[in-house]
Amino acid sequence: MIALREAECCALAGTDYRPTALRRRAGRPQLKRDPLGSVTMLRRVETSVAVLSLVGATLGAAVLHAQVHDKVWVWNEKCHHPSMIAIRVRLDGAELYRSSIPICRWERRFEKGKGTFRFTPSRALVWYGYRSDEGDSTKDVGDTTVANTPLEVDLWQAGGEVNAIELGVTAEAPDGLHMNTIHMLWPGKRTQTTLTPGLVLETWPERSRAP
Repeated sequence: MIALREAECCALAGTDYRPTALRRRAGRPQLKRDPLGSVTMLRRVETSVAVLSLVGATLGAAVLHAQVHDKVWVWNEKCHHPSMIAIRVRLDGAELYRSSIPICRWERRFEKGKGTFRFTPSRALVWYGYRSDEGDSTKDVGDTTVANTPLEVDLWQAGGEVNAIELGVTAEAPDGLHMNTIHMLWPGKRTQTTLTPGLVLETWPERSRAP
């Protein structure tokens, strides 16, 4: 049995007793790196995101500005040199409502037109497709308002296009809304929309003779 000398048995506190070959070399301090890359790279990414966000916001504002300032057909009482359009609603051939509206090419922000009329039909009306769920495959049995139900019909400009006006139409009874649809108003030709069997909305340029 070999006895170890005291110097070999216990290393003094604060000393590194490992052989010279195993000791770490003193080097430059190591910087901690982010798992996703260097600080410089992260800053570049953040800058790129900020630039893209700014560009996107600028383009969005430009598109919105262009849409607002598009020249489309509008229904507005202040139209300069307007084209006059006749609007008529008939039930079973009898005229319920007749009016003339001014339209012109103007910016979208001037889509201001609206009108209202009321009537009380002497017969029941059956409204199809207005209270059905979209995509419902079951047969639409219709929504009936009984005879002598007072109805209020609202007309307004729902949208303007370069060649037409989207005319919004709703019919409301005391128990709620029974119809909500769009009629395409074409400045140069006659069009009609059947709102419910027997109830027809027509529009035409007033230079044309009424049927």
